[in-house]
Amino acid sequence: MRRPGLILFAAFWLLAGCGYRAPLHSSYIPEVADSTRYAGVRADYQQLAALMEKDTGMEPTEGNTVALLPDISIKWTAMQEDMEKASESVYVDHYRFYADSAGTVAASELRDKARQGLDVRLILDRLANPKEERDSLERILGDDVQVDWFRPEKPMHRDHRKIFLFDGHTGYMGGRNIADRYFHHWRDADLRITGPAVDHLTWVFKLNQDKVAPGRGALNVAGDLASRALRDTVPYLEQVRGATVQIVPDDPTDRRLPVRNSFEWAISHAREYFWFYNPYTPPPASTLRALKDAARRGVDVRWIAPEVNDIEPEKWMGESLYRELLDAGVSIFEWEGDYLHAKEFISDDYLLFIGSANMDNLSFFLNYEVLAIVYDEAAARAAARTFASDVASHCREITLDDVRHWSIFRRFRNWITRTLAGHLG
Repeated sequence: MRRPGLILFAAFWLLAGCGYRAPLHSSYIPEVADSTRYAGVRADYQQLAALMEKDTGMEPTEGNTVALLPDISIKWTAMQEDMEKASESVYVDHYRFYADSAGTVAASELRDKARQGLDVRLILDRLANPKEERDSLERILGDDVQVDWFRPEKPMHRDHRKIFLFDGHTGYMGGRNIADRYFHHWRDADLRITGPAVDHLTWVFKLNQDKVAPGRGALNVAGDLASRALRDTVPYLEQVRGATVQIVPDDPTDRRLPVRNSFEWAISHAREYFWFYNPYTPPPASTLRALKDAARRGVDVRWIAPEVNDIEPEKWMGESLYRELLDAGVSIFEWEGDYLHAKEFISDDYLLFIGSANMDNLSFFLNYEVLAIVYDEAAARAAARTFASDVASHCREITLDDVRHWSIFRRFRNWITRTLAGHLG
């Protein structure tokens, strides 16, 4: 990393300490007065559903069909098929969208759909896309597709969401950006959704559209979403039908902190296991404490972290957490080979979180994020099988003995990185 980039990254870290860091307090969590309101959610998780509705105004929706997409070749194939079949609208809200090989293909498809008369809308974070990429992308799109560049109220806020919506009935969300490097040698996690949750995901798109282009017309939302979801069949995907899904948007100008609250509730209420992929740190002190407390009470807490990080200081920051987590009983596995970029966790064969949010201060306090909470045994068990397979075939376990044998320089580098971060104390 070049020195200006490292300075910018350090400054970003310091800004990350400006978030609202009061922990989730039990007095804030609502009581469930009417359990029939959350009939699609198991009784012991209805409090989480009520908490997320309090934070976002979005209740869980039943009757969705979901498919987890850890493999980019499968996601790319499915997305291209959905793009080809789209006949009314395509909406995209993305963090990074480069005009390289992958981005050129995607941008050309958007342009062609606009020329066919579809309603095509594209929102991209301005700072995440360098000027040369912005100019190249706009040249590909021409006059057919207008890019609405996201310019936040405060310069440290970023639109980190990754959303594709086709014809108002099929949605994609997760962690993968549109650029070549995310399509080669990167392990990520995305979700394909059909069903009533797509209506809420469209509303999340509208939240940013109203910020960047308030004059745009109404968005296309298909009718009879639950029936469409039942009929939705993609033979090569492992689809789960009848899933209850709650869409959770997060806005850094809103102090309710739904993403942070959802993570801490889930960790604190895990009984058997809490397994998660997370490439970027640090989490706030309250989240770190929740992970350690869960391990100490006997929960099987496992973290798959990247062996090599695309942002080198993030690797040092992550390593600075290893000793205290291992001491508490958390198991840590490093993903070997490809870059790990997935933002996902699974708990107790029922709860699955997947989206754009990392377990860190930037996602919790400074970014516009979106995640899906899937309340479903089949979906959670499928994700857990993938996690266990990843541990067995792609990871190396980190032990306390490994950490004790680190060089003095490595320990000091990690310590000073964490000290400069300044928001774990």
